[in-house]
Amino acid sequence: MKVLFVGDVTARPGQRVLARHLPDIRGEYDWVIVNGENAAAGKGLDRKSYRLIREAGADLVTLGNHAWDKKQVYELIETEPIIRAANYPPGTPGRGWWVLERGGFRLLVVQVMGRVYMEPLDDPFRTVDRILEEVPHDAAIVEIHAEATSEKYALGFYLDGRVAAVLGTHTHIPTLDAGFLPKGTAIQADVGMTGTYRSIIGGEVESFLGRFLTGRPHPFRSAEGPARFVATELVFEGARVRAISPYQWEEPWRGEGIE
Repeated sequence: MKVLFVGDVTARPGQRVLARHLPDIRGEYDWVIVNGENAAAGKGLDRKSYRLIREAGADLVTLGNHAWDKKQVYELIETEPIIRAANYPPGTPGRGWWVLERGGFRLLVVQVMGRVYMEPLDDPFRTVDRILEEVPHDAAIVEIHAEATSEKYALGFYLDGRVAAVLGTHTHIPTLDAGFLPKGTAIQADVGMTGTYRSIIGGEVESFLGRFLTGRPHPFRSAEGPARFVATELVFEGARVRAISPYQWEEPWRGEGIE
């Protein structure tokens, strides 16, 4: 069994490279999971960006700290295969986990949000404990959407041997640490961003530079430019991952975009 986890699809470049490349490789994977929290103009998910992600071949879309930036997500999250962080307080719309099933095999996908330099949500560690206990599954992937690599690795070691993989998202830069913890759980601190790296984490360079140079808020504008498809491939053997491999594809750039 093979699973592809696609890192944060960001703005039009991310949409474009996903639509170009994922259909070409979709047949190689049993399931494709895509983080789409920045797909709509760099912040949030709307109907148009969600439809593009699904039509490209995603089985499940995950969100993050920009989950609520587009009002259309409130309808989508109640009816579509989309998950937000499971450690939001009770009563939050949507759900924080999903079970993908094929041939009787149940793959549980959970997302939690970190709390270091992030919103003060409920405890992600005990949240995952509860879901693992309550939801029947054969294997589990946990996505942690967080700033701090220390928190991501803390969750990894906490879950080591109990889940197949712990994958980080949010910082938009792929990390070179993909590998295994002592009890067999696969881990990568950040899968990275599917979008243009001719940017500052997907944002226009000039607008982001203004924040650093002046210390004052500046309007966010998403960047345009050549994009990379960035993902992590998991190869399963039963309920365990036997291989974890970062995956990248650079688009041929001709200056066009998605309207």
